[in-house]
Amino acid sequence: MNLRPRRRPVPAIPIVSLIDIMVILLIFFIATTTFKKQKMEVKISLPSSKALGGAAPAAETRATITVTKEQKVFLEGNAVEIDQLATAIESLKNARPGLKLELEADTEANLGLLVKIWDALRDSGIEINDVPARIQRKGS
Repeated sequence: MNLRPRRRPVPAIPIVSLIDIMVILLIFFIATTTFKKQKMEVKISLPSSKALGGAAPAAETRATITVTKEQKVFLEGNAVEIDQLATAIESLKNARPGLKLELEADTEANLGLLVKIWDALRDSGIEINDVPARIQRKGS
């Protein structure tokens, strides 16, 4: 009879492969971590003035050049022939020196008519880039 207790084999854990996995995870975390700089916050008291900042500037109003889908041109709600548009803009500009214009056109407005309007603006001394254009279907 064998009375000696049998020794159980010690389970072997492959530590070398675990070290490889740990190194890969370490490289991954170092490469993907973003370091944020700590922001310093300072409490300050700003001076205030009763004279400054009291009145906000008035909202800018623009005179409109409207083009309908029937190819009719209106300046400030008054019908204008396309040939007379440059002179009408100049007379309106002389009456109101700080005048700013905007163009509202229907989506079905003729491109040739819009080019004529831009020519009239240039002839009256107004830059085309200073006139914002809204092209939309009326009533929508």
